[in-house]
Amino acid sequence: MKITTQIAEAQRLHKDSIERMDEQDIKIQALPDDASSEERTLHKGLFDKYQAESVRGAETLERLIAIQSAKAIVPAVEVVEAVAERQRISVESEPAVYCRETSARGVSFFRDVVAATVQGDGEAGERLTRSARMEAESRDISTAATAGGNFVPPRYLGELYAEFAREGRPFADSITNLPLYETGMNITIPRITTGTTVIVSQTENSTAPGDTDIVEALLTVPVRTVAGMQDMSQQLLDRSDPGMDVVIFNDLRQAYDMYLDSQLLKGTGSNGQHLGIRSVSSVNTVSYTDASPTVAELLPKLYDATQKIYTNRFAPPTHLLFHPRRSAMLAAGLSSTFPLFQQGMLNRGVGTQNAGLVAGPLGLTEIADANIGTTYGAGTDEDEIYAIRASDLLLWEGPLQTRVYPEVGSGTLTVRLMLWAYSAFASGRFPKSISIVSGTGLVAPTF
Repeated sequence: MKITTQIAEAQRLHKDSIERMDEQDIKIQALPDDASSEERTLHKGLFDKYQAESVRGAETLERLIAIQSAKAIVPAVEVVEAVAERQRISVESEPAVYCRETSARGVSFFRDVVAATVQGDGEAGERLTRSARMEAESRDISTAATAGGNFVPPRYLGELYAEFAREGRPFADSITNLPLYETGMNITIPRITTGTTVIVSQTENSTAPGDTDIVEALLTVPVRTVAGMQDMSQQLLDRSDPGMDVVIFNDLRQAYDMYLDSQLLKGTGSNGQHLGIRSVSSVNTVSYTDASPTVAELLPKLYDATQKIYTNRFAPPTHLLFHPRRSAMLAAGLSSTFPLFQQGMLNRGVGTQNAGLVAGPLGLTEIADANIGTTYGAGTDEDEIYAIRASDLLLWEGPLQTRVYPEVGSGTLTVRLMLWAYSAFASGRFPKSISIVSGTGLVAPTF
């Protein structure tokens, strides 16, 4: 891998680690007051992990830059480009300052540039001045073909290639992220489904305390594999600049992030898929049926979704998830009526917006996620809105693994690049931590 490509990759990894630190810090600040000490310790541990990755990334980047600097070749005189742009062909009777005859006498334009600028040679400077004066009386050449243009090489900016546009993993990064255990293909979590009871002891020595047996059940979360690969020629691997291995692995990583995020939202739980939040049983549901939907009519449905979490989970929701088109619809909404109780210091508002999308509706954190489906409902043009308590959703994720397999297509000099990672998603740990708003009122909005 070329040193410049390594630097680019190191810069990307270092930036990623800093972004993860920032995201984890946001999660720490967003923890509710009733968050457990174990949950706080967990988030602090993840922050320390990303901080350590950032330090290692900075050290790697510094080392690679030092290597590149040591290999750099600094020109003695930085005049080559200026000279190439000012080449002329003389057609006057006055002999050219620099020609075959003067070259035979040891006089050349480049020697005079060095002699005049470095050694202070007056005669060389005079020849350069006379040559520049004669340019006004010469015929120009240009970048056109056969008129000098064949000597102008194209500049191929491969390092600025336009990557394939994909949504990232905003939902996956907003919930509780945990490192995946090194072994096993299932994670089992006990769930209490029926709790104990207490009563008032009305009569001494005669009233028995509450006596309801606790009932528990096991929640089994399977470990899933998300993987991708790409075959390429050995020649392309060896000769590309920037290296196609880096380009392909970057694209595979982005495809992985998008696919994982989509699975956590709408995976079916079967055929190797994660159980996405919209497939969890016994979640809270809110129906929004409206032939002419408006923001004013949608707003109470959002409040309904949030109160159902608080009512049934007995803890507040933390996030609202919208497709960007729904978030923009809410941001564009106008109304002449407003809630009686205003939030904080906001004047006649139920949230904030930025960059054309809502940012803090109902006092909750908004997640704009283009991985939310837009083909639901009878008309196959509806999206959905999700209210969640993010700390109740657990994502165990192993490290991304990459391999290069030259043996697969060795007979034709074909190399296989592969990327994969293991993950487990406990979406059903607290079903009542999820509210889903759906219906004909969420058809594609018009603006």
